Amino acid sequence: MHCPFCGEHETKVVDSRLVAEGQQIRRRRECISCHERFTTFEVAELLMPKVVKNDGTRQPFDEDKLRAGIQRALEKTPCQC
Repeated sequence: MHCPFCGEHETKVVDSRLVAEGQQIRRRRECISCHERFTTFEVAELLMPKVVKNDGTRQPFDEDKLRAGIQRALEKTPCQC
């Protein structure tokens, strides 16, 4: 995290706590260089996985597509009853 006052890349965390019902982390930071303090709010960004196709293109993961493919494969196998 860089300091908004002097641009230094080294800062230290002075205090951390959960806010917004646990959806954010509030961190109180201090710059190693100029000793100014500032606050950051951090939120986890949840990214869905992407599927890389044979031609190199990427598509968002689709659970329904996977389920349909498995069911199609199972229809073609003989029953082991």
